[in-house]
Amino acid sequence: MRFKSTIFFLLAICICSVGKAQYYKDEKFLVGASVGYQHPFGDLGDQAKGGPSIRLTGQMMLNKKIGVGVELGYSILGQDDFWNADHRGSYNVDYNIGSALLRASYYFDSWDRDFRPYASLAFGYFYYRNKVDFTAISAGMENIKIDMTDNKVGLAPNIGFLYHLSDEWSFDMNLRYIYIPNLSDSITAYSGLDKISLPELSIGLFYRF
Repeated sequence: MRFKSTIFFLLAICICSVGKAQYYKDEKFLVGASVGYQHPFGDLGDQAKGGPSIRLTGQMMLNKKIGVGVELGYSILGQDDFWNADHRGSYNVDYNIGSALLRASYYFDSWDRDFRPYASLAFGYFYYRNKVDFTAISAGMENIKIDMTDNKVGLAPNIGFLYHLSDEWSFDMNLRYIYIPNLSDSITAYSGLDKISLPELSIGLFYRF
């Protein structure tokens, strides 16, 4: 009887261990997409309104706390009252920022095994474009079209969290700060911008495997 009880106890421990191992299975990869809202600061904030962003991310976990990956992003900022030409004509202005970044993340321990707070640093290539189309309605004024672009290296530190919705899917929310320094002299001379400061709040969905 004692032998049977011992066997039953060992089997119970084994089943619990397997179930726990399945729950804590080490997913090596995360892929997902997020959408967000960016609000420019500084000189860019005087000229442009906030706008939407979209981001695609792939990440490999080196261990339970450290992940590395890549992300592609694109955002559109709106036209502010700065471009109001009154009776002289009308402006149609677009600000676009694309990015291809390397990203490293550190995941912190938490009280809830489904909740994974993290801090990340992304570094890499940014493409900035400012398109200005002025249509004159006043005598003596001429239509103007200007398309300014620049390619720069910048940073994007962020903090956020993953929340595991299931064994495969996780909800993501993060706040990041995009910083692009040393814009070209031609852009600075025309628009007065020498750098870009751009906070972003985003939510997304990740698949873990």
